[in-house]
Amino acid sequence: MRDIFKLSLFLLVIAGISGAGLSYVNNLTGPLIEKQILKKKIDSFKEVYPQSDKVENESATWLKVPYDPALKEVNIAYRNGAPVGVIYVVETRGYSGPISAMVGFDIATTKITAIKVLSQRETPGLGAKAKESAFQDRYKNKNSTVPLEVSKTAPTKENQIQAITASTITSKAVTKGVNAARENFVANFSKGKQS
Repeated sequence: MRDIFKLSLFLLVIAGISGAGLSYVNNLTGPLIEKQILKKKIDSFKEVYPQSDKVENESATWLKVPYDPALKEVNIAYRNGAPVGVIYVVETRGYSGPISAMVGFDIATTKITAIKVLSQRETPGLGAKAKESAFQDRYKNKNSTVPLEVSKTAPTKENQIQAITASTITSKAVTKGVNAARENFVANFSKGKQS
């Protein structure tokens, strides 16, 4: 009985020391990790809307109930203090799990500047190709006033996006997120709609 008590006490002391050590390391590395995450996000903003000098998260202003649950963030891109673009963070359900993406729009032209898939868990070699520029570039310069559609064949209309071969579900999920962003953009930022 005494051995069990000693072993329990020993394990309790080791667990306490381990917990304190992990907490200390977390306190040291937490700010560095946050800084890296923020830098990565800012770099992503520049990929979908490179013409800005500042980006502000204005989700509280532009995501008013009811809104599409695929919309996670609304970021306004500014140049010389004036809003010039809108960058959305969207998340939809793909074949294997959530797909998170950024979608950029130019306020003056009302066109999509670019999209960037941030994270996905799609099938390697198939749906995972959504992160490749060959797929993401299909959305560039698309007009925001017309809903985008996924086509299994080469597009015959301006608003069509050719699906990734054998990955129609993934292609539709990305397009669903882009359309959610597009609808919010048209409702709030098309000419004459800004407040």
